[in-house]
Amino acid sequence: MKVFRSFAIILLLLSMGLAIWNWKEASELRAANSRLREELEETKRQSVAATTERTKGRDAELARLRAGLEELPRLRNEISQLRVAARQSVQLTNRPAPPAATTANLPSPLPAVPSPAPAGGQFPREAWTFAGYATPETALVSALWSMKEGNPRAYLESLAPTEQIRMAQAWADKSEVEIAAKHQRDVSKITSMTVLDKQIVSDDEVVMNVQIEGIGRTEKVSMKRVDSEWKFGG
Repeated sequence: MKVFRSFAIILLLLSMGLAIWNWKEASELRAANSRLREELEETKRQSVAATTERTKGRDAELARLRAGLEELPRLRNEISQLRVAARQSVQLTNRPAPPAATTANLPSPLPAVPSPAPAGGQFPREAWTFAGYATPETALVSALWSMKEGNPRAYLESLAPTEQIRMAQAWADKSEVEIAAKHQRDVSKITSMTVLDKQIVSDDEVVMNVQIEGIGRTEKVSMKRVDSEWKFGG
């Protein structure tokens, strides 16, 4: 009888020990599971935050680009209006000149009558003038003139459409005064430009090797024909 009671007590103790061990193991597993869940939730939060930040940055960049593209038609429209005003001023040359006070404030980003470009392929600084867009060379001179004069609107008109879009994006956060000052700084040390050679890429594109005197550099300049006019392509 005593043996049976002792055996029963031993079994009871073993059962209790096993139950306690199982309970501790279950508690540890629950704690580990809870930690893993917390880590997973934190990873999800970080991922969502990073995605949101990237989305905000992308949206801001798209908004900036859209603003630049929306500004381009307005600039083109202003240039067209100024061209009309310039043509009207040509028509007035055969009439008696109005008083100086009347014409002093007439907006004229481009000269009314294109001046001839220098002969040959050399263009000294003192000869830079608005030469029109009939040839790649005269178009290049017109672009240089607009930079020297600090006239961003005339410079924009001298560009090919794709280059106009690129420059509109680059100018999105700059004022016209800032752009004009930068252009004048860019050409301030140039004394002359010489077209060394001209490669015909297609009927509507040529690439010219241009020697820049004063800073001692040679650049490849792309000129593109848009309708019947040549424009600076970059």
